[in-house]
This record gives sequence, structure tokens and C-alpha cells, in this order.
Amino acid sequence: MEMEEKVRILKYLDTKDLIAKIRQYEDALEKELRDEMSFKAQNHQYLGSGDCQEIKRILGELSAQAPENEAGKKMTIADKDAWLIRQRTENKELSDAIIKQREVSFLVDDHQLKVDMSRRRLAGAIAVLALRTQQLAFLAGN
Repeated sequence: MEMEEKVRILKYLDTKDLIAKIRQYEDALEKELRDEMSFKAQNHQYLGSGDCQEIKRILGELSAQAPENEAGKKMTIADKDAWLIRQRTENKELSDAIIKQREVSFLVDDHQLKVDMSRRRLAGAIAVLALRTQQLAFLAGN
């Protein structure tokens, strides 16, 4: 292979632009990770599987305030559980916390998706750089 042809191929490979893109993708990944961490820190009380901390706190307060049954006696465990289940829709504070937990869960998934996409873009660019490195090695060998 002639030297002019090798130079033309090397210019076509444009590794400087690829390295700039890799740096850009690294910065984007770092930003997405920071955003996810910040969001989770701000909404930690609404994270978790099942009922989050905030919902458990509200349910605990409601449990202590459970009314008496029709006979004026303490509610049975089954009656209290049924009453607490109804409170999930009847009690505004509790229903708002449940809605907030769903929103936070959705947004956490959204942040994780953004992080995954940033990782994939970075991995793809690194794979292209590895290919270009092999192409350069091939050209240097001829």
C-alpha cells in the first residue's frame, strides 16, 4: 500500500473526532449518574419496594388513631386492616403519598434508562475506537 493511500485512510478514520465524542459521552454519563443520585437523595423517603417510608409513617399514625367499632370496643385486627386499606383512598395525605411514590418510581426508572443509554453510547464509541486502533495497527504493519 502506498504512503499517500495510507495518509488518505488515516485522515478518513478521524480518530480525533472519535476521541472528542468519547469524552462527550463520558461527561454525559457522569451527568446522568449525578442527576440520578441527586433525585434519589431528594426523594429517598418515597423509594423502596412495597410501601415506602413515608407511607409506612402515615399508616403508623393512622393505626394509632383507628376509631372504635360500632359496639364502642377496640377494633379487631381484621377490622383495623380493612379500615387502613380504606384509608389509602379516603385519607388525602396517604393517597397523596401513594401517588408521589408512583411518580418517584417512574422517574427513577426514567433516570436509570438515561444512564443505561449513556453507557451504551459510550461503549459503542469505545468499540469503534478499538476497531480504529486495529485498523491503524494494520496500516502500520503494511
